[in-house]
Amino acid sequence: MSALAETLYRHEALPYAGHDEFVELAAGFLAAGVRADEPGVLITRRPRLRDVRDALGSDADQVRFVDVDVDGPNPALMFSVLHEFVADHAGRRVRGLGDSVHEARTSPALAEVELHELLLGTPACRDWNLWLGCSYNTEVLDEDQLAAMLASHPTDGRDLSADAAECFRQPLPPRPADAQTFPIDARDLSSIRAVVRTAAVMSGLSEDRVDGFVCAVNEVVTNSVRHGRGPAEFALWSADDSLVCEVHDRGQIRDPLAGRLPPPLGRTSGRGLWLANHLCDLVQVRGPVSGTSVRLHIS
Repeated sequence: MSALAETLYRHEALPYAGHDEFVELAAGFLAAGVRADEPGVLITRRPRLRDVRDALGSDADQVRFVDVDVDGPNPALMFSVLHEFVADHAGRRVRGLGDSVHEARTSPALAEVELHELLLGTPACRDWNLWLGCSYNTEVLDEDQLAAMLASHPTDGRDLSADAAECFRQPLPPRPADAQTFPIDARDLSSIRAVVRTAAVMSGLSEDRVDGFVCAVNEVVTNSVRHGRGPAEFALWSADDSLVCEVHDRGQIRDPLAGRLPPPLGRTSGRGLWLANHLCDLVQVRGPVSGTSVRLHIS
């Protein structure tokens, strides 16, 4: 990596306490960027978007506002949002402020935010011409969670690839005892689609969401059939207000970035996880030595 590339990217933690402190922090960070001719992107929830926009005044014209509840409930999508924003301003320095931790995040989603932040400290984004601030509400995180978030933003700028890989290798929490499980048979994928569709309809999802979830599950199951090794298993259950599906096989996904960036044009493979990330509220992928688990959530 060139010395120039090492200076392009800056990634830091910005703790805050409460709504008003966030608005002041975000408006100040983004306004300073506008004065330095650095367009900005703000990723947070709608009430905060509104109040930061008001605080910025005319400077808001140089900021892209992304509603995390609409465009990025799945933390894996935030990597793509930042990648696309940098690409849209090729040749220019830009700023980003993400507010991924909020009171509506479930424990699984917070675990994915932690992995997301570790990935933002790897060489995959070191050539982004981006000053990225990651804000954390100290009123929402407990002591251990806050420590983990701060650890993912080392002040010495060290490469977090090993940390991200270790996080990715950790198995997901066990399924609940009442999860329905089925062996995956390549000859009968239509039965799996039918089971998922019935469960999604019964959970009250809209027709579009039902179709999207069935499509996402089908992509992951098909990937398992094509690339997994040995027996594969499909599981389905409800957790809180979400419908959850998991596909497990003995194959191995070794890249923690799988599904977070669009596959290159012309490539016919690698789109399954990318599509699933766009169709589900949360996608968890883990690759321990025992195989690969992909867990899909929708509500």
